[in-house]
Amino acid sequence: MIDITRVKPLKDSEAQGEVAQLFARLEDEMGSVPKWAEVMGHRAEILTNFTQLLMATMGPGLVEQDNKWKMAYRVSRLNECKYCVSVAVGQLEKLGIPEAEVKEVAIEDNKKLKPDEIVAIKYAEAATKDPNNIPDEIFEELRKYYNDSQIVELTAVIGLFNYTNKFNSALRILP
Repeated sequence: MIDITRVKPLKDSEAQGEVAQLFARLEDEMGSVPKWAEVMGHRAEILTNFTQLLMATMGPGLVEQDNKWKMAYRVSRLNECKYCVSVAVGQLEKLGIPEAEVKEVAIEDNKKLKPDEIVAIKYAEAATKDPNNIPDEIFEELRKYYNDSQIVELTAVIGLFNYTNKFNSALRILP
């Protein structure tokens, strides 16, 4: 496969200092260094801080991880980020989410998911499409299932994946 990434990914042998340490940690934890990390490694401070934000946002927290990855999947599909869609699907598979349920996340008026997941996905879609005009009804519905701290966590997922989608798509980081 021809590598069309717009910025040359750093290889392990090129990484130095904290980037080399982070690459080693990612290799241990994930089995390989993700392509986005190899590209982001050109700026150690950005890679280090982004990785901390990623783990704080998508790791165990106040919202179930499968719900967060469903939101990440929906945001990534909306933004047409092939890399992030593939990552989200992979994470949902690791969490034991059946393929049929993952497909349900892509359906706009889905009624088969749990009510808290449906509203979180609606929120993710609204915030991705036009964050200045999220209907009040969505927040009223969110508050039935989530407290303020959880809404902050949901919003962090949305913001994180809008960022990663744009980063990966602009630099042609593909799965």
